[in-house]
Formats: sequence, C-alpha cells, structure tokens
Amino acid sequence: MEAAETGSGAYAQYEALRARGPVVWADGWFGGAWLVTGFDGVEAALKDGRLSAQRTGGWVMRNALRGSAERRSLVRMQRLLARALLFVDRPAHPRLRQAMLAGFRPAVVQGLRPFVQARVDELLAAADRALAAGRPFDAIESFAKPLPALVVSQLLGLRDVEPSEFLEWSTRIAAFLGAVQPAPAQVAAACEAVVAMARYLDGQIASGRCGDGLIANLVEAQRRGVLHDGTEMLAQCVMLLFAGHETTRHFLATALYWAVRRGDVWDALADPARAPAALRELMRWDSPVQYTGRRANTAFDLLGQPVRRGDLVIPLIGSANRDPRQYAAPDAIDVGRQAGLPLSFGAGLHFCLGAGLTLMEAECALGAVVRHWPRGALAVAEAAWMEGVPLYRGLRSLKLRRLEQ
Repeated sequence: MEAAETGSGAYAQYEALRARGPVVWADGWFGGAWLVTGFDGVEAALKDGRLSAQRTGGWVMRNALRGSAERRSLVRMQRLLARALLFVDRPAHPRLRQAMLAGFRPAVVQGLRPFVQARVDELLAAADRALAAGRPFDAIESFAKPLPALVVSQLLGLRDVEPSEFLEWSTRIAAFLGAVQPAPAQVAAACEAVVAMARYLDGQIASGRCGDGLIANLVEAQRRGVLHDGTEMLAQCVMLLFAGHETTRHFLATALYWAVRRGDVWDALADPARAPAALRELMRWDSPVQYTGRRANTAFDLLGQPVRRGDLVIPLIGSANRDPRQYAAPDAIDVGRQAGLPLSFGAGLHFCLGAGLTLMEAECALGAVVRHWPRGALAVAEAAWMEGVPLYRGLRSLKLRRLEQ
C-alpha cells in the first residue's frame, strides 16, 4: 500500500501519541494542552460538561497589543466568535441550537437536493468543456470549493450572492482557526475577514434581500426574543457562512481524490445502496476536521490524568478515527465498513448541525461524478495536500485529466 494510503504524516504522529497513552501533554499546542488520543476518550471528552467550548478569549486576543488599533479590531472579532454556537455552553447553547435547527431539519435538507443536483450538473458541464479543450479539470477551484459555497448561500437565503464574495474571507478565517500557533499576519487577516463578513451580512439583512432561508428564520427568532440581540444573530450567520462550506469542500475533494485513485471507492459511490457507508468510511479515513478544543471549567481526572481548571484539552478527532481499538484495520479504506458515523461530526451537545446536509451534498455531488464519467475515465494529473493548517485535512490542489477509453 502506498505511503499516502497508509496514513503518513499526521496519522503516523497520532499513532505515536496513542502509544503514549489516552491523554498526552504537548507544549507545542497553543502554548500547552492535553491531547486526547483514542476513540473512547475523544468521544467522552466531547460529551463531558466539565470541558467547556468557551475558549475564544485568550486564543483570539493573546497576540494583540494593549491599546492598539489591532486590539480594538480583535475585540470585535472575539465578541462575534464568542457568541457563535460552536463556542458556547449551556444555557445559551440549547437556545441558539433550537433557533438554528429549523434550517437543518431533514425535510429542509432534502428540499435542497434539486438545487444541489442542478448546481452539480452545471459544474460538471464546465468540467467537460475544460477536458474537451485539453485542459485539466480543477476539482477544487471548479467543483469542491464553489459547490458548498452555493449551497450554504441558498440555505441562508442569500439568493443573489456570488460565492467569490466571501470565499476569500473564509480562506483567511480558516488559516487562523487552523493554525496551532497563528502568525500575527494570520490573526490580522482573519480579523479583517470576520469584520468584513459581518458588515456584508449586516447589509444583506438590513436590505431585506435574505429571502426565506435560515437568516430570515434567525431574524424572526431575534424578533421573538429567542436570540437576544443583533450581535448574537450576526454571530450565527458569520459562523454558518464560514463553517457551512469550509469543511464540506475538503471532504468533497479528498473523497473525489480517492474515488479516482481506487476503483472500489468509485464503484461504491456509484451504487446508491452502498454510497452512504462508503461516504462514512471516507469521512473516517480523512476527516476534514482533525481536532477541536475544550477548556476545563473545573479540576478533575480525565481518563486517569489530573487536569486543572483552565487547562486546554484537545480531542484529536483524526486520531480517534484511526484507533485500532475501535476499527479493524483502521489504516485501510474499507468501503463496506459498517461502523456508523465517525467522530468527524463531533458528539454530544456540539454534534454538527450540518451533518445531514454535508452527507446529502456529498452523495449528490460524488454520485453525479461517478455516473457522469465511466470508471477509469479520469486520472490525477496534480495533487498536493494542505500543509501548515493542522486543524483541517484536505487537498490544496487537485487537477484531473481525461484518459482515452
């Protein structure tokens, strides 16, 4: 089996960490953190109420200079992030989640399927034109990146938005969120992006151009007092616009890469009965989100390790999904594996609201690809994995070429 398929790089590091124990201290992670390494431990940590999701203050502000203009901008970014669903605990979390749930109910997600299929058909038609002209199909820039952006715009009700308007902002935010030790330039760029995205969304809401999507639901929730103020509502919109497509695009690209590389993956995705299990396996194999963070809100023993109040705890999702105590032959893709959802969508209170939407999108998009072209019609012309952003597992570039049949 090739090195890329056996899980080199981060996955080899995870294996070494699991061998050291279920909880390992690492000085190099955010100035010092406890890493949770195995499946059972990560699942337990994600469900443990003693580990708080409220962690944005020091994380965002630690590089700011007191009294500086940069600090004032960072304060605004921190206030927005701190109010987003991803970073709040009880009692606010259930209230915010309930307000947002209307946009992610199964009927709503399935109602988006015709829109997704239509956009996929358009993108594949453009890919055909590129291939016919002798150019490679840029599977990231021309497929995996625009599709989730179009879908999340539709979900939110931003009907007349061109995704390029916010994709650059999202790239800057992702670089900041994904860095273990973000550089000052990354912090500043993310801050500018969050503020610009908030200003843009505020303008869309004020203009009444948000249609009947999730933003309209959140505006109504604010009117009824479920959302407490405009900042709280705007925080949910900013995080959705960013998170609603960033991880999905990584998943689409990596899954497409393995489908082109491996006939068993291609065949499984082409079979509607087998595709759901294959997608779960691909999500386990290369989770788009590799870890998350929690802050201990009390002193306690975590899997036998004493943890102090205020300590940072990092559940390593990518490591949990390759834990041999949970999965047989975890470093092999088994498209028939029947193991339920991996921990890629989280667990407990913060289980991903958009899990169903991501899987539906992937089923539509990748199913269309394998039906559009016969098996063996495409080959990888260029591929490069992301580096320097350990939060995410994804491809920086993926270009496909047509093979003569």
